[in-house]
Amino acid sequence: MEVSVGYQFVPTDEELVLDYLFNKAFGKPLPAKMIQEIAASKLFEKPPKSLVTWSCGEKEWYFFIHDDENIPSESEIIRIVGNGIGFWKSGGEEKPISDVKGFVLAFKKHLIYFSGSFSEAKKTHWKMDLYRLTTEFYTNFKVS
Repeated sequence: MEVSVGYQFVPTDEELVLDYLFNKAFGKPLPAKMIQEIAASKLFEKPPKSLVTWSCGEKEWYFFIHDDENIPSESEIIRIVGNGIGFWKSGGEEKPISDVKGFVLAFKKHLIYFSGSFSEAKKTHWKMDLYRLTTEFYTNFKVS
């Protein structure tokens, strides 16, 4: 689907999960090609400002991160960038994303980017939200 000039992509958490993440995970068509794909190794090899070329002039960017060995597990709270030039740190517990009936669809984890090493870390303005589907989501929904 093509979007018109001036269209602003501002999805809710539920829309991101149901219309994009769910469809992507199950190989279904997306409502619009608004989210770029990137390997986790590419996303985390450089500081976030290096992704500006992928931003299309927007202040918020969306990516599907390819499932590879570099995606942190649910329990990891720190993700080192490059050769220690910075790191992403979890800003708290994962938060559930529920539909209108209260069914938990996914979880959202908030991360903050710090530049420098752990001992000399400086908090930056860069923030990231990671969304993941629940295990139950895969087993409870049938793809038609």
